[in-house]
Amino acid sequence: MKNFKRLAAMTLAGAMTVGMMAGCGGSSSGEAPAGSAAGTAAGSAAAAPSDGSKGTITVITMALNSDFWHEVQAGAILAGEELGYDIKVLGPNDETNTQEQMNEVLDAQNYSDAICISATDPDSMQSTIADAHAAGIPIITFNNPLSDESAYDAYTGTNNAAAGKGLGDYIAETQGEGVKLAIVRGVAGSIVHDQRANGIAEGVEAGGGTLVDAQPADSDRAKAVTVAENLIQANPDINAIAATSDEMALGAYEAVKSSGLTDKIKVYGFDASLGGLESIMAGELTADAAQLPIQMGYDSIVLADKVLNGESVEKENEVPYDIINQDNAEDFYNDCMEKLREAGFDY
Repeated sequence: MKNFKRLAAMTLAGAMTVGMMAGCGGSSSGEAPAGSAAGTAAGSAAAAPSDGSKGTITVITMALNSDFWHEVQAGAILAGEELGYDIKVLGPNDETNTQEQMNEVLDAQNYSDAICISATDPDSMQSTIADAHAAGIPIITFNNPLSDESAYDAYTGTNNAAAGKGLGDYIAETQGEGVKLAIVRGVAGSIVHDQRANGIAEGVEAGGGTLVDAQPADSDRAKAVTVAENLIQANPDINAIAATSDEMALGAYEAVKSSGLTDKIKVYGFDASLGGLESIMAGELTADAAQLPIQMGYDSIVLADKVLNGESVEKENEVPYDIINQDNAEDFYNDCMEKLREAGFDY
């Protein structure tokens, strides 16, 4: 994340380590750059293309109300500045508003040279995206893949199963074979949260630990408090809780703290959102599986540029993940803040 002029070549050439998500969620703690969709109203377009631009690339996120999507936007802005594109960023009011995102795709076709999109609901959005692609607009999908590969040119995102297993391995290695884990996960049926939860369980069990229970909290912090309280009461022997998003991890930590069990139960998150990182630095959350949303946004623009230039691209492009704990949380946090500010966010 420290040198984005080298990121594209490193990542797209496959030189970086293994590292996909439905949205990071969470409330935003910063304001978007003036003139961007996030800086005015969600779903509204950025300023008109500037003279000398190579064209307009529209980035459509799942929402614009969280630090995660701000980081994606920051990466796209930085790549656009470097490569000479005007970047417009759109997104619905929340991650469940599929109809609003469909309308944004339809509107973006009128002025975009390429579209980069993280679909709120890949199954529902697929035909709309495929129609735009069939109309000759390069499509880069990120974060949430489509099942129909003919509907897009390239995909970039985190490997959720691998990142989940990496976190599970870490839990088993640091807590030992006696770990008894409960998982607080996103909405039942979500492929992304299935992959994360299954990966975490696989890693813990491979290290000799036990998965005691897993319950959904729908990526909602308040729901996660209640779910974690119920898990603790029903399973008094658990000594670890892993959540498949940071919002749920922060809710689970509240439940552990209110139960007076912070010395017994360690809580782990997924995303490395700014709030999650701050919690790790404060000694609350123990560790986090980190996506790299800034790089995801950056790589999406690089891929779009390559397609626009007639260059060949890999269909699938993994963004690496990392495990964040108190040893590296501050550096990771500072890197994120530096890039957000460089892209014009007021954090």
